[in-house]
Amino acid sequence: MDVIKFALIQQAAQCTLGYLMADDTEQFIPSDYATALWAQRIRYAELIIVRWVPYTGYFWPSTASGSKSTKSTSPSVLWQNSLGDLLETSTQALFSANPSLAAFTPQEMMLAKVIYWVLIPLFQYILAMVLADTFQYFTHRAFHINKWLYKHIHSMHHDIYVPFAYGAFYNHPLETIPIDGIGFPYCLSIAGLDNRQAAFFGAIWTFKTVVDHCGHQTWGMKYNFSVYGAFWDWAMGTSWSPHDSRAQAKYSKGKATAEVVAAKVKLRTQESQPTVGISTAVSP
Repeated sequence: MDVIKFALIQQAAQCTLGYLMADDTEQFIPSDYATALWAQRIRYAELIIVRWVPYTGYFWPSTASGSKSTKSTSPSVLWQNSLGDLLETSTQALFSANPSLAAFTPQEMMLAKVIYWVLIPLFQYILAMVLADTFQYFTHRAFHINKWLYKHIHSMHHDIYVPFAYGAFYNHPLETIPIDGIGFPYCLSIAGLDNRQAAFFGAIWTFKTVVDHCGHQTWGMKYNFSVYGAFWDWAMGTSWSPHDSRAQAKYSKGKATAEVVAAKVKLRTQESQPTVGISTAVSP
């Protein structure tokens, strides 16, 4: 019951802090407008490429001969003029009442959608994962290495050794509030996640945390402090794989010790039970 109680307390605290820390002034830009903005940036990049490529020493084949009759109709000049006209038209349409009228090519719009819907969110989620995992690693490690922090705060979490998923949230309030309630949301905010993205990321984080705490072992208390990746554990020398020979040896030793303790407990239980004498005398 204590595990369920503290899990509910943690969730209530996180929901309250999330409500208080959420940006209630957050504005969501319409996706059509956002993709049009990226299409315009792509158009600017195209113009820059076309106008500055000749300065690198590369000239379009039709202008390499230096013929005056072909200069005005060279592909580079025609491309620059056409892009300039399209840029002016699309810019006017973009900031008009109907930005969907911007004269962007299908290729530009497709690339803009890929940037807006795929590349930017992917970068944000990767950055959030890196920041959150870095924060998690060093705070988690501090709670294990520092004897005072472990004894008075983090040891509560490790009172649960059974394969019980809710044990992942059996934490001391002084650990839950500063780490899960404040530090973790700030990592997501720095990564640029909006409220919906942060909720999705938090759901994945919670699922991963629960899975990691299923089948918790009593050994390896100073290893594997990260959540998402193994970079910091690898870099700081705290990586511990259950398939490693050292881990297998330690697990076997711990299992053998547990079996000996269980046998002693069973023997003591049997010895403490009262014995019932059976009479073998033959009645006359």
